[in-house]
Parts: sequence; structure tokens; C-alpha cells
Amino acid sequence: MGLIGFTDDLGIKWRAWRVETPAARAHLMDASFRDGWIVFEREDGLERRRLAQVPDDFASLAPHQLAALCATATPVALGRSASTGKIASASPRTDDRAAR
Repeated sequence: MGLIGFTDDLGIKWRAWRVETPAARAHLMDASFRDGWIVFEREDGLERRRLAQVPDDFASLAPHQLAALCATATPVALGRSASTGKIASASPRTDDRAAR
């Protein structure tokens, strides 16, 4: 499927893509993310969100529909990788809450 770009109602540019959960790691994931999820990322890199309920027709949704899904997605805390200095986010694991 690949990367899908859209602009929300506030004029913010986003890109979205689907993440498939590797079968070997599914048991480590929060139950709502075991079937994959959508990542929404602002093009300027300042915000990232996740949506666990991936619509079957995700790749063919209109920009206003993608913006509506993005608005309901859960924000993800962004941090910088110590090794690369790039912004990174954690995977939705079952132990995310315990690690904080």
C-alpha cells in the first residue's frame, strides 16, 4: 500500500501508513494492535498518532476521511534516539505502561 499524504481541516499536512504486526511478535502487542495499526505523522515530524482499528478500505479513503481518522487516533510520545538523534516512538507493546 505505502505512504498516503493528506491535509487536515487546519491545513496541517500528514502522512499515513499501515503497520502489519509480525506474527512472531503479536503476542507481545497490546491486544488492540495485534492486527496492525495506522500511523499518522505530521510532515514536519512534530506529532505522531496511532489508530488500532484499520478500515478495510484504508488505502482508498478520501482525504477528509483520513483526517477524521487521524483526529480520533491516539497521540504517541516522541523522543530522540540516543544513537541517531532522530525522533523515534515506541511500539504499542503490552508493557508500555509498566515501562513509564
